Amino acid sequence: MATVKKTDSGKNSKSKKETPGMEFNAKLALFLKENLISVILFVALIVSSIWFTAKIKNNANHYENVKAQIISKYETEIDSLQVKHMEFAATVFSWSVRSELIRNNTENLNQLLTVFVQESKADLVQIITPEDKMVLLSSDKKYEGLQYSGNLDFELNNNSVVLKEDGIVKIVTPVMGFNSLIGILILETREK
Repeated sequence: MATVKKTDSGKNSKSKKETPGMEFNAKLALFLKENLISVILFVALIVSSIWFTAKIKNNANHYENVKAQIISKYETEIDSLQVKHMEFAATVFSWSVRSELIRNNTENLNQLLTVFVQESKADLVQIITPEDKMVLLSSDKKYEGLQYSGNLDFELNNNSVVLKEDGIVKIVTPVMGFNSLIGILILETREK
């Protein structure tokens, strides 16, 4: 005996038109049903990967901002320390200038200026006469004998004055004799 296969409502199975897309959708639905936990874990992996990537980028940006702030802060502190050291060096150097000015030993003062500029990395060192504001000695010889072009309208009371203008730091130090001002020492250096 031969068995005959019956289809739903007695129609031939060939009468239905199946498209390849319907077959794919059915296979995909079957795959998702059979591997539901794997699919959920895969989606969770993708979402967590995206979240961690965004978090890493955010942390990197934050790190760069903090790094820039710290560098800026410490560069400012280092610059201020360098200015303080230059101010101290100018004060000590003014003592040597004082002794040579009292002796009127300009030849030795020229040597002192040359060595001080080389060792301290100052760009310009000048000694100004207080009476007429003329440049007595300078590390740049083109200024010697000329009127000092800068502003010296402030009062010097045995203390150095630090002026910052246009990226140049000027340290103005009085050179005191026994009872009076015998010279003004000016150091110029560029801020870095």
